[in-house]
Amino acid sequence: MRTRILMVLVFAGLATVGSPTFAHHGNAAFEVGTPTVLKNAVVTEFVWINPHPLIKADYKNEKGEVQHWIMEMGSTVSAQLIGWSRTTLAPGDVVTLYVWKAKTGAFAGRFNKVDFSDGTTMRDTQTGGDDGGRADTGVRQ
Repeated sequence: MRTRILMVLVFAGLATVGSPTFAHHGNAAFEVGTPTVLKNAVVTEFVWINPHPLIKADYKNEKGEVQHWIMEMGSTVSAQLIGWSRTTLAPGDVVTLYVWKAKTGAFAGRFNKVDFSDGTTMRDTQTGGDDGGRADTGVRQ
């Protein structure tokens, strides 16, 4: 009987310690209907960090006002599996960015995809893009 109680307590303890690993955040904070398109955005920084790389870019709106954007990608490991690296984007790159904007209206959001000036498109790891994955997913180095 003592052994059975001890086993139940050990199992309960392990389940309690391991449960936070199953939790993760979602996209509830973002407007995920249609991505906001930032044409001719200038990359200011590409932060290759765990758990999510960040893209920072300046975008000039139709009034000529500069907006400083920051976008979160999927996981670094998943991004590497589809061709991303710490050098995929560099400061000064002029690109078209697709992002699901934060519901708060801040210039922040969940990255969707990027179109490079050479015609290459690269997607995020979880969100895929808005064409069902049919566009070019070429690797940029």
